[in-house]
Amino acid sequence: MLPDLIDASRRLSGVPGLSSGSAPEAVAALSTRYRPHRLLLSGQANGLDFRHHAIHCEGASLNLLRYGPELVVDAGSFDTFYMLEFPLSGGVDIRYGDRQVSSRIGTGLILSPGAYVRSTWRDDTTQIMLRLERSFVEHAWQRHTGEATRRTPVFDAELDLGSAAGRRIARLIGLMVAEQIEADGAALSPMPLVHAVLDTLFRHVPAVSVATVEAAGAGPVPVHVRNFRRLLDDPKMLLETVAQLAARLDVSPRTLTTGMRRFTGFSPHDYLTMRRMEHARKLLDAGGMSIAAVAQTVGYAHAGRFAAAFRAHCGVNPSRLPLDA
Repeated sequence: MLPDLIDASRRLSGVPGLSSGSAPEAVAALSTRYRPHRLLLSGQANGLDFRHHAIHCEGASLNLLRYGPELVVDAGSFDTFYMLEFPLSGGVDIRYGDRQVSSRIGTGLILSPGAYVRSTWRDDTTQIMLRLERSFVEHAWQRHTGEATRRTPVFDAELDLGSAAGRRIARLIGLMVAEQIEADGAALSPMPLVHAVLDTLFRHVPAVSVATVEAAGAGPVPVHVRNFRRLLDDPKMLLETVAQLAARLDVSPRTLTTGMRRFTGFSPHDYLTMRRMEHARKLLDAGGMSIAAVAQTVGYAHAGRFAAAFRAHCGVNPSRLPLDA
């Protein structure tokens, strides 16, 4: 294990964070920080030991994440960000689009937008993770390549931390964490270091450049699947039913269901519910709106039905938000 990552994990663990022994609370905590997802514990798993510490900066965040027992994180596809993951203990096996990739101590993973991600965290896995916003990476890639249009780089997923590129990225992450914590309110901008990470990836990690993130998925993703997901980026569309959304796309609900299940792993109803709950969580965290008003904003006429859906998805009642850190 590289000493830079060990030092970074020690420093991050001292940052105020979230901890819980409840899987629903862990899902609720990370659904708004990363994306809506499912957490599946095996029948043999002992109690959860969830811990999450993070430092946020422009275009990026540094994270220390642990669950404890072996479990599965069913995350769908990372539409809006890249994730660099480096195990400090244990490791992760991932269904990544139509491939299987793995990490362990001494290796890491670079997960790009577009591919379906289902991660199996081995027992006692703790990871340090660098999240990079997709638009930030795409703009940097465009400057690097000089291409006329913005495209999405999709990197080889597995990274050897013993390689020159791996060692440099580990050093940069360690330096980013140290500078952000030691600055004590007068933080130096992390952006030169973030750009140095990107420059290392661009120059030393094989990548293909695709027109859309979905082009990296398993096979040609149908237009109606791409457009269904894009429609739901508009909060006003959360008020509509699956049938109404399918009609907007000029396909039948059955065709939409078949495409969504194949290319995202979710039914249209499940995906719509996740996006509704994701937006509701943001509104509740921001404050200033009643639960009934939030319910109507995301497509629920009855606050009770919304509360039940929110509790089933996020593991907590909407009246309990925001969760204590």
